[in-house]
Amino acid sequence: MADTDSPDGRVPLLGQLAGEGWFMNMGEIAVTKSLTWLASDPELRTAILAHLGMRANIDLTGVDQLVPESVHDDRSRPDIEMLDTDGRIIALVEAKFDAHLTDGQVAAYLEILNRRSGPHRGALFVLVPSSRVDEAQRTLQRTISTRAEAAAHAVITWDEWLNVWADVAEQTSDAALANDLRQLRAMCQTLGGGVIPPLAETTAGRDWQERASDLVKIVNVVTARFLGSLGPRDLPMQGNLVSKPWTYRYLPEISQETWVQVGVWGRFADEGLTPFWLMLHKDDKGSGGFQTALQRLLASELSRKVRRDDGHAWVPLEVPSDASGPELVDALETKVGAVLGILRL
Repeated sequence: MADTDSPDGRVPLLGQLAGEGWFMNMGEIAVTKSLTWLASDPELRTAILAHLGMRANIDLTGVDQLVPESVHDDRSRPDIEMLDTDGRIIALVEAKFDAHLTDGQVAAYLEILNRRSGPHRGALFVLVPSSRVDEAQRTLQRTISTRAEAAAHAVITWDEWLNVWADVAEQTSDAALANDLRQLRAMCQTLGGGVIPPLAETTAGRDWQERASDLVKIVNVVTARFLGSLGPRDLPMQGNLVSKPWTYRYLPEISQETWVQVGVWGRFADEGLTPFWLMLHKDDKGSGGFQTALQRLLASELSRKVRRDDGHAWVPLEVPSDASGPELVDALETKVGAVLGILRL
């Protein structure tokens, strides 16, 4: 595995470990604790507080310590609390890689600031990979815009935070610190690399081949959520987007001998359409299920979007071009669920 930031191209050990499935499940916690441990260094703490304060237009000089993973009465658990010498909360940091950032989380953290910030104005920072900045901004604004007084807030990227600390290490010529930061950056790059960036024009078929691996990953994750008691081995992904080019998964029967596929079809994307489609299979073994399901589709609000091709019925699954990571996966899941709801009426 190569590391473009390393003179020898070698990825540090923590960057390697971060790619392991068992590590990725705890990755955010590991990185959060790493941030708080490193912030015990006075120079690093001063530098990042100055930067965050500038980004949110708030004075953070009163922060005395950074505390990870505190559990509150409402069971909310901010990743990092920034406390003054009396234990009052000056700021909260919510750190994300591929986990959801929900409106409920943001609202809960704003309430914590209201209750625990004392004389401080209080600030909320969301720390994300660069691919999730727009999503995080939207989530923050949705919640904050409903409040009479807007809390100080900012979306920060992992690279932005680590670059502030890298400047400190360079100025101090501290080799041990520079090595710790290189390990941390490698871990963050590995964890952040698993986040699917916005599909942009790929949602309208543009250059879809360049995003083929992301498209397959999205379909695999989304369709697995609809398998019920079946597992991925019972209904495996088919196709490969290279020699076909298509990839899809059958979902459980919607009625006797009536099946649908959800996947990516390059021929539709080549026409400038969404690469994601749900196909109602024409072969129902004489059960009549296909015609029944087709009539439901044609009587629904999706009727104008239904496409007949090769005897099957196809429904486009359009997702926002600016959605990323879990927001993108959820958007496709919602589309699939809506079509299935019509077919199973």
